[in-house]
Amino acid sequence: MHQSPCSSPTGTEGKALGYALARVKNRPGSALTCSDVIVSLDQIAVVTDAARTGVGAALLEAAREVGRAAGCRRLVTDVWYFNEGARAFYQAAGFSPTNVLLDQQL
Repeated sequence: MHQSPCSSPTGTEGKALGYALARVKNRPGSALTCSDVIVSLDQIAVVTDAARTGVGAALLEAAREVGRAAGCRRLVTDVWYFNEGARAFYQAAGFSPTNVLLDQQL
């Protein structure tokens, strides 16, 4: 596993407007899965004042570039279901769900 911080876009004052943390993961094959090399977008954040200005899209593209450079075929991430803004962001960026984690209070 290799961690790669993606670049942080900066505003006119030179302050970071957001960040992304992506990791390249080599998944060995097993009886249940095929081997794969993926880039996992573990965190992405944009300061409130820079929301909807393209900062998130630039960070996402930086994560894609990290993955491409490492020979990855896929970019994966997860999002909390209640976070409708994030879900809309990823859907607009071409992501689609691959599994659903279900939870129940006991």
